[in-house]
Amino acid sequence: MTMQSEIKTLKELAKKYARANRIPQHEALNVIASELGFTGWTQLVKMVKKGWLPSAEQIATADAAINNNNPCAGKDESNIERSFSRPTDEPIRQGKVGNYAYQVFEFSGDLRMEGEGWRVLIGEADYSQPVVEIEATHENACPVQERGFLDKALAIADEEMTKVRAGIASDWPRRSTKPDADGAVVHPLFGDQSAEWFCLHCNGKVTGAQLAENLWHCTGCGATPIDIFSSPFWLEANNEEPKPIGSSKNKKRPEARIKVVDSRPKLMLDQKAISLLLRTALLEDAKTPGERIGAIQAEIHVDENGDADIIFDEDLWPEDKDPEEAYAVAEKLGIHLELSVTCMTFPFAWPGLGHATTSTREYVQMLLNAYEEHGVVHRGKKND
Repeated sequence: MTMQSEIKTLKELAKKYARANRIPQHEALNVIASELGFTGWTQLVKMVKKGWLPSAEQIATADAAINNNNPCAGKDESNIERSFSRPTDEPIRQGKVGNYAYQVFEFSGDLRMEGEGWRVLIGEADYSQPVVEIEATHENACPVQERGFLDKALAIADEEMTKVRAGIASDWPRRSTKPDADGAVVHPLFGDQSAEWFCLHCNGKVTGAQLAENLWHCTGCGATPIDIFSSPFWLEANNEEPKPIGSSKNKKRPEARIKVVDSRPKLMLDQKAISLLLRTALLEDAKTPGERIGAIQAEIHVDENGDADIIFDEDLWPEDKDPEEAYAVAEKLGIHLELSVTCMTFPFAWPGLGHATTSTREYVQMLLNAYEEHGVVHRGKKND
């Protein structure tokens, strides 16, 4: 390597670091110099002028520092491609906090850290509030109830979230996270450029600098980049003008919000569910094609107390046939079931054919034969 090529390599590493961490280039140069044992880039340059050159091992050390900060650095695959291609059950990190095991998962910029009976959720925006969920079944014996454990868990989650955000910033144009002299930034998704932006979600006005430091999430309501536009095109003449969102200069990330949740599967026995289960039972009761059509066509009404009323077509469901499975399901559900019969509109002629066989295939053939002999068979739309 020549002196110029080695310095160029270090500058390229600094450029990647600056983009990933959304900092000025000179700050990134100082970080690289620090990794090589210098107080800053200026001192490194002075030593180079005196003949010092970084060894291959030192350059590898600096390169490793960049890769540790951004797992996608130096790879052909972008951060978002890597996120979507990774199996959802594959953790990006796992280990223990004390005696408690944990796993960390990432998908599309959001992070989830979880252990037995608890999880920590962090969104991609810098100012997003961490949410700590405690399963109701573990509420009385959950390690995140202890402040010391929670602090350690949040530190691990933040460390991984820093890498995720570095990957996102690396995917985006540099000008999306570094305003120019006029404060203008480029939208990372839409490509337009402006110094002031508008949030469709909260109708607020936010500066490019505010967006750049919060990964393009609204600093007022937290809306994602897809809700941020360079003009409030949704406003009409009589609408209120967007209000500027206060400066985020001294803004800090909110404290973690802790909540108890019950994520166990829940069987909601509402009117729709009861109706579906009863109709399924009717299909089990039905033996002939006519009865099966009757089960499908039956009107099932479920009141607000869960009690049900089934109305059959007299041509489809035999009046003397009790739907035993439907009664059994109603008993299991603890509801009262009433049956009634009325005259509906049978979908085909000769209702009796529907009860002449138990085979739907045979019934269809009988139906076709009857229509071809005594009527007309239309295929396709009714009006063809």
